[in-house]
Amino acid sequence: MNQEAHLFARDENKAKLIRMAREIADYFRAYPQDKAVPAIAEHINHFWTPKMREDFLAAAAEPGQVLPPLVDAARAGIKRKQAK
Repeated sequence: MNQEAHLFARDENKAKLIRMAREIADYFRAYPQDKAVPAIAEHINHFWTPKMREDFLAAAAEPGQVLPPLVDAARAGIKRKQAK
């Protein structure tokens, strides 16, 4: 895979993770915010691999990235990779 294709695939992966987080937030949107935010983080921590979580957090922190308020609030509860 050439470098351009690799960068495109990485960007596509980040976009997919952002979309998935938005879909999770859509599900929990009917909950009160104090229940929805930790539920979103818990769902991501339970079902996503550490690499997915790291990639998502990196994508979410990119300049200009706009997240739904519930996803943005849930970021603080998403577990990071353990340092070895």
